[in-house]
Amino acid sequence: MGVARKFGGIGRMRTAFGACALALVATTSVIAAETPTAPAEVGTTVLIKKKVTGIIGLEERDLKKGFRVFRDELVRTGPQAQAELRLDDNTKLALGPDAELRLDEFAVAGGGDAKSIAVRLLKGTLRFLTGRHSSESYKIETPSATIGVRGTVFDLYIGPNGDTFVLLHQGEVEICTRARTCRPHRRVGRVVQATVLGVVSDPVKWTAKLVGGGVDATKAFPFVGRRLVIDPVRRLTYKAISDDARIIERGSKTIERTIRKISPF
Repeated sequence: MGVARKFGGIGRMRTAFGACALALVATTSVIAAETPTAPAEVGTTVLIKKKVTGIIGLEERDLKKGFRVFRDELVRTGPQAQAELRLDDNTKLALGPDAELRLDEFAVAGGGDAKSIAVRLLKGTLRFLTGRHSSESYKIETPSATIGVRGTVFDLYIGPNGDTFVLLHQGEVEICTRARTCRPHRRVGRVVQATVLGVVSDPVKWTAKLVGGGVDATKAFPFVGRRLVIDPVRRLTYKAISDDARIIERGSKTIERTIRKISPF
């Protein structure tokens, strides 16, 4: 009987120990599930002028030169501010004043190489220079268009009504509206407009008439003719992109004709 009680006690101890171990594992699993995964780092700020903030979820921080930036982070520049970023695949981005850019996607393949990169320009101006990966890896979203990249340097501007304007500096892009109207853009120094109504214009020179409110070229494309940290080449001039009234008029009429065709009124 004493031996039986002894082994019975050992059995109960083992059962209790097993139950405690299972409870500890379950608690650890719950804690791990509730602990948020740290966002992936995707790049570094190389220049910050004036007020620039980074927002992840409910957390907001002031960005400074040399800070790491993260996937899904919203980068916002204040009035007269500027931010320049270098992503880890050597993609380079510059944001002008009053701009918002979300670093949507930076999917990593084996060996640490990025296999897909997507950014979303919500407002303002962006200069974009491709990194070291194939052209199909890159996608830029705006309120009115998706831009596919082919070894390119270009500027983007989002107008007050959500229209997208693409100024090409080098290479080629494909511009597709939300209505899936697409057009390749190969004309250096010319602007293609993608409207929220789904129209893609011919390449034209810039005119303030393209945007309601009379936005001039210096506001729409503040990086023209300037050396940047990410792009030390002076690209184009304001005279070169905005001085031909005949091309401007022809491009505006193209958009107007297309809008009349698709408008039900």
